[in-house]
Amino acid sequence: MRKQYQLLLAELIKLGNQLNAPQLSTIRLIIDKLNRNEDEVNLDEIRQINDGLYPPRGGLGEYYIWDDDYETRMGLNEPIDKAKAITWEILTKE
Repeated sequence: MRKQYQLLLAELIKLGNQLNAPQLSTIRLIIDKLNRNEDEVNLDEIRQINDGLYPPRGGLGEYYIWDDDYETRMGLNEPIDKAKAITWEILTKE
């Protein structure tokens, strides 16, 4: 799970802009929590923090990189979409 958040952070830093500052802070907080509590990850706490990445407007749910070339656009968005899907799958397991 840490790897997925690190990937999200790297991609947002590389391709995002100042509008992504709240998401960057939230992802850094999650990574910090995962690093500090490696043996005992509190998934409830991570879920709660992760919810902050998806507010009604302007969160990662709406994050999409546009390029006029379809293949380029898909290639840019694929790692982000996969990381979001993997973290969602982990955090929604009961």
